[in-house]
Amino acid sequence: MYLRLAHVCLNVKNLERSLDFYGRLGFKRRFDFTRLGNPFGAYLEITSGQFMELFEDPSLDHPVNTGLAHFCLESENLDATMVELESKGIAFTPKKLGCDQTYQIWLKDPDGNAFEVHQYTPRSLQHQGGTVEADW
Repeated sequence: MYLRLAHVCLNVKNLERSLDFYGRLGFKRRFDFTRLGNPFGAYLEITSGQFMELFEDPSLDHPVNTGLAHFCLESENLDATMVELESKGIAFTPKKLGCDQTYQIWLKDPDGNAFEVHQYTPRSLQHQGGTVEADW
């Protein structure tokens, strides 16, 4: 019935600041949204077929509180991703092995939206299935 998650949409306080941040993460700008000729949103490609939508709302408080808990990006090599993020001046938490046996780091965008980057392991429950006791 469904192929994949098509996109995640975030409200951001400053569109250009957010485009710069997500651009440094490697997201490609696919198209823009305008209203009466003025830009107010953008559609970014994370990887083939995976997208993020951003809409500017200058009245937002920090951190943004919309009900979205987080989104997660998969990395094939989390250590290499961390080196690249560091080289671009993007802060992230220390790498840890989650209770689901998947390595993870966490970042925040300029509006305080927290998100995860993870790398599966051979023991990741996403592959193995089962039950895990949450450790948070």
